[in-house]
Amino acid sequence: MLDSSLNKEQEEAVKTTNGPVLVIAGAGAGKTKVITERVKRLIASGIPAERVLAVTFTNKAAGEMKERVATAGPFIGTFHALGLLLIKENLEKLKISKNFTIIDEDDALKLIKDSLIEMSKDPKDFEPARLKNQISGMRNRLITEEDFAGDPSYGGAGGYFGEILGAVWKLYEAKKKQQNFLDFDDLLLKPTLLLMKDKGFRALYQNRWQYLHIDEYQDTNEVQYTLSKILAERHRNILAVGDIDQAIYSWRGADFKNVLNFQKDYPDAKIITLEKNYRSTDIILEAANSLILNNKMRLPKKLWTEKKGASAIKIIFAEDERKEAEMVAGEIRALYGAERESLSFAKMAVLYRTNAQSRAVEEIFLKRNIPYRIIGGVRFYERKEIKDILAYIKFALNEHDEISKKRILNVPPRGIGKTLMQKILAGIVLKPEEEKKYANFKKIISEIKEDSARLPLHDFLKNAIKRANYRGYIDDGTEKGSERWQNVGELLSIAKKISLGRSPTGEAVGGGTIEDFLEHVALFAVDDKYEPAKEKVSLMTMHTAKGLEFDAVFIVGLEEGLFPHSLSIEPADLEEERRLCYVAITRAKTHLYLTYAARRTLFGERVANLPSRFLKEIPEHLAEYISFPEETDENGILENIIEY
Repeated sequence: MLDSSLNKEQEEAVKTTNGPVLVIAGAGAGKTKVITERVKRLIASGIPAERVLAVTFTNKAAGEMKERVATAGPFIGTFHALGLLLIKENLEKLKISKNFTIIDEDDALKLIKDSLIEMSKDPKDFEPARLKNQISGMRNRLITEEDFAGDPSYGGAGGYFGEILGAVWKLYEAKKKQQNFLDFDDLLLKPTLLLMKDKGFRALYQNRWQYLHIDEYQDTNEVQYTLSKILAERHRNILAVGDIDQAIYSWRGADFKNVLNFQKDYPDAKIITLEKNYRSTDIILEAANSLILNNKMRLPKKLWTEKKGASAIKIIFAEDERKEAEMVAGEIRALYGAERESLSFAKMAVLYRTNAQSRAVEEIFLKRNIPYRIIGGVRFYERKEIKDILAYIKFALNEHDEISKKRILNVPPRGIGKTLMQKILAGIVLKPEEEKKYANFKKIISEIKEDSARLPLHDFLKNAIKRANYRGYIDDGTEKGSERWQNVGELLSIAKKISLGRSPTGEAVGGGTIEDFLEHVALFAVDDKYEPAKEKVSLMTMHTAKGLEFDAVFIVGLEEGLFPHSLSIEPADLEEERRLCYVAITRAKTHLYLTYAARRTLFGERVANLPSRFLKEIPEHLAEYISFPEETDENGILENIIEY
């Protein structure tokens, strides 16, 4: 039975289950509801749940879908979770050992640095992060290390840099294989290449999943696009949901042209456009629509809503970034303390183009006692104490994991200094007193390994922490030490939930094993950037805000050179900046503030900037123009924007 709250277009998308369907879903138009209701309808109609697949980009989105579907059987998860499933079911075909470790971005960078050092190259001269990004970019375009070795001009990386990149890449792949590592790119690339090359493998999964749902299609890169297309080839029952106007990730390989090419791939595809917005007021939507109409690369769409706006968009001029932050703080305090419509701090967000812009806002918020949280800083699984404990588990389960071994050899301190550590890692024969220190470490690891075979997850993790004497190391009596130990407690809580076969957000995760726990950690690290803040204003970049919503949104720094960014001079880049502005605007439900400063300190220099062209693209009748300080001529602000 269909959900009675579906609108006409949503209902059409849910009912159209056979053949290819492209849903152009505007911001806040209920695309998650369409996917979940469609999955529920398929299963209710008699389609076996295990024949249904739904793929999205974050664990948060996948968790929400699972909760709404509330039926066991269909695969609902991220692209990386799907890739991991294919790998686990085909270890022998892929020539991967069972106890592999999924490494995060930090550990991948360490391998790149180690490769450079092994080549007698100074990492300071070759920027490991740049090399890692080049390698990742090519792999996301289905280019392997062997392909690159055959033609170093791939990705424009020819000449001397191409030689270095090729040598580093070769070593990097060798180190991963030696230590039984998979990086995040491997989770997508390895199964996709196998699907392309192995007919039997391809037929198996094309038959398994009869109905495919791909969320955020505009954010797919070439690997994800190819993986989706191959899986859909046999039955052609693919529903892709996307919105070119929200395509903001070209810098990480996403190609919004995949949405445009859907009709070429599937000439008989049905196109359905979701334009009714359930999030924002009509004032905010009219501003967003007017802005995005200035882009040429898009599909026709005009969002509308039944929600009438009670307040205009506020466009505010400030003398500098400090006055800008003062204004934001003042407005937040006013919204928080309003008699008729008081908003909690958690319902408000400050968005900016670059992370450096948060400094001035933070200083003023501290001064005005406004609780805030930076979203996109050091996340839970990236904290030292969490990575230390995970390293003990990973190394106990995978003795080839040299990164984890190196991390914990002398953590907590056990007299293994830098020289001894190098000898151990190099396999050099140790002196008796050195062997004694090393033997203590080996005993701990051996005991943890034995525990892994006999204890349930929660007890195993608790014992591992005790065997490593980690509390005595981390909880040093200081407030910081107490906070770190509380983080360890949170890790134990997560293990407790997973040991019961549930993730921290409630969905099923399998058998509640140690492997399930490590997979949860790895997939959360790659796919999620946002953790909800309790009673704190959220501060984050506009890219991070994608997929979120707040009652009140403050978009700061709308100045030429800052937003749009000075590097976005090509038409295609400028259009992506405008899409980013569109995404930022459509995060707001009821209150929207756009700010710019006459002067701003950038890279230590005091510079004067023109108002952003995006301000000019907001219709005048939708906005209220305010200056800070108040004695500045209000009309002058408007003229400044319009004249520019």
